[in-house]
Amino acid sequence: MFNRGMDFLKKHIKDNLIIYSIIVLVFLIGLSVGAFTVKIVDKHQKQELFYYLRDFFQLFHTDELSNSSILKQSFINNIQLLIFSWFLGVLVITAPLVLFIIGFKGFVIGFTVGLLIEEFKFLGVLIFIFGVFPQNLVIIPVFIIASVISLSFAISFLRVKLQKIKDTTFSKRLIFYTSLYSSLLILIMVACFIEGYIAPVFIRLITRNII
Repeated sequence: MFNRGMDFLKKHIKDNLIIYSIIVLVFLIGLSVGAFTVKIVDKHQKQELFYYLRDFFQLFHTDELSNSSILKQSFINNIQLLIFSWFLGVLVITAPLVLFIIGFKGFVIGFTVGLLIEEFKFLGVLIFIFGVFPQNLVIIPVFIIASVISLSFAISFLRVKLQKIKDTTFSKRLIFYTSLYSSLLILIMVACFIEGYIAPVFIRLITRNII
């Protein structure tokens, strides 16, 4: 089962290599812009963000922020974005907007990492490695794949329409398209579990010296 999945993924990447290249480039641009934005934020705003981060980390040392609540919020945020990505692909004409989703993901990570490192130096690096990176190691590939699937679905639909071929397989392709997104949902659940139950353990250990 695992080998079949890997074979399908390899073929999928090979067949959509150009789209993957574009998506990854957009993500890297978002990442760079996010990191650069930290540099141009004025000192007063940075100070406010610093206090916000300290208050946020303090929550990990109280009963106000439980693992289950982190898991729930992470799942809601990611599933909403994943459903939105699916919806953009189904509408076909809106499929290119998935580029904004992956660019936004890159921007948020770039900005977060840049802020953590600038404000907390070595501890910021540790927070990123153990508190931010693990779940995003799953989440980012999921959204990259989702973006490619949406664009690929839209392109195949437009190709059929432009060639004026009678499309008798649209419903099957839509079911297959949805099933691929369902598989990604499982990976999102894994990432949310990491964010809710594993990452907080390291964040609590690291941030004891910050608060």
